[in-house]
Amino acid sequence: MIFDTYLAKVSDNKDPDKMNRIRVTRTLEKDAVSSWIPYLSINAGSGAGFSTLPDVDEQVLVATLDAVETSQVAVGTIWSENSKPPETGENSDAELNKDGKNELHFVKSRSGSMYIIDDTKDAEKAQMIAAGGKTRLEFSKKDKLVNLETDEKIGFSAKKEMDFEADTITMKAKKKADISMDEFQVKASKACSIQADQDMSLKGSGIALN
Repeated sequence: MIFDTYLAKVSDNKDPDKMNRIRVTRTLEKDAVSSWIPYLSINAGSGAGFSTLPDVDEQVLVATLDAVETSQVAVGTIWSENSKPPETGENSDAELNKDGKNELHFVKSRSGSMYIIDDTKDAEKAQMIAAGGKTRLEFSKKDKLVNLETDEKIGFSAKKEMDFEADTITMKAKKKADISMDEFQVKASKACSIQADQDMSLKGSGIALN
C-alpha cells in the first residue's frame, strides 16, 4: 500500500552498499536529506536486470509505503522546465511527439549515445548511435538496408570461423588492401578475372599455371 508520494531531488547516488539506492531531498525541505532508498527498476534479479540511476539534482517521485516513512522507494524521474526531455535529431516530425503519433522510442545517454526504435509508417528503422553521431548501426525497412558506418576503425575478430554469404559481395579500398594468411585459395565455378592498371607481380617458390 502507498501512503503518500512527494517530489524530491537526488542528493547522492553513490550507494556505499552497492545496492543502486539513492538519497533524496524533498523539494520544499532543502536541508532534509533522506536515508538510502531503493530506486525502482523495470527489471531486477539476482545479478541481472535493467541497471540505471538518476543523476544528482534530477527530480524523482518518491512513494512512502508506511505511515511513518521508514519504508520508501523512488519510483522514477520526472522531466520539468529545468530538465527537459531529450531529442534524437534523427526524425524531426516524431521528435517530442510533435505529430501526436507516438512513433519514436529511444534511450539517450548523457554523452549522446542512443538506442532508437522509430515506428514512423513506411520509414521504420532501428538505430544504435554512438556519442557524436558518426558511428552508427542502422536497420532500415524503407531502404531495405542494414548499415554500419564510422569515421574511425572497424574490427572483426573470430577465434574460429568467420563466414560471409550474399548474392553479390563488393569490396573497395580507396588506398590499399592487404591480405595475409598461412594458406589462400580462390575458386570460381565460372569466370575469374584479375586486372591491374599498372604492374602485376606473382612470387612464390613454385608457380603453376594450367
